[in-house]
Amino acid sequence: MKKFYAFAAAAMAAVSMNAQSLYVCGAGEGLGWTPDAPFEVALAGGAYTMEINDLTSIKISTAMGDWDSFNAGALFVSLDKTNVGQALEVVNGDANILTPWKGDWKIVVAGDLSTMTFTTTTPAPTGATPVYLRGAMNGWGSDEAWQMTSVSENKYTFECKGETMIPMGTMFKIADADWGSINYGAGDGATIYVESEPEEGENCYEAVWVYNVEGGTTEDDFEGTITISWESAQGDATVIMNLEGMGSIKDITVDANAPKTYYNLQGVEVANPAAGLYIVRQGNKVAKELVK
Repeated sequence: MKKFYAFAAAAMAAVSMNAQSLYVCGAGEGLGWTPDAPFEVALAGGAYTMEINDLTSIKISTAMGDWDSFNAGALFVSLDKTNVGQALEVVNGDANILTPWKGDWKIVVAGDLSTMTFTTTTPAPTGATPVYLRGAMNGWGSDEAWQMTSVSENKYTFECKGETMIPMGTMFKIADADWGSINYGAGDGATIYVESEPEEGENCYEAVWVYNVEGGTTEDDFEGTITISWESAQGDATVIMNLEGMGSIKDITVDANAPKTYYNLQGVEVANPAAGLYIVRQGNKVAKELVK
């Protein structure tokens, strides 16, 4: 049963049968990506109000039908963690509205469709968002074994080796657990060519990946490191792939005497690590280390 509270029961009785409605698709409890059968929200008390649990992505439109019709009437706001609770200006745009974090969100759209306000009772998470290599090699899941290491808030790395190698012809992407704000692919099922002998000053593979597009496949079995970085949510990302034992010619030599900094698997720095598995950064090298 859908748990979607469009407005209070008392206000429901006052809604006119001819009131304009908004139509909602998305990734949250009670929602789906079906523009011909979206959730409908009626005007009540001068606004369109909805409360959605476990929300990560939403698209709101004045029209329903096929995607062309739905997108033509879509409403967009630039939502991020800095403007939660603010009345944001609504513009026409068919990009998904991503919540800054997964949670139970209340959305109020002004009756004249001029502003949209997002609030939540779910606390903002601490530490870096878990990011994974996701593809046919792991059933497109978010297994811990395929979790990337957070170097910073917008930069992650991963070592493909042994059981975490990427077999030839296997499609994969880089995304968070909810396919939310971090969801990158090479696009159009592209074949990824990792050069074994790159030109001087170049990486084995470096390319721009795009938000929310199809993944890519490697030309050969891939063992080595993958690094992804981006500047803004849904903005283009830079992906670098280096073969095992063959770092980028642009890499800086690691200082073996550089101090180590320990982080837990959520990317939070740990000053005095107890026994367990940690992410360790030493100079420009990042790796997982088991502390005993």
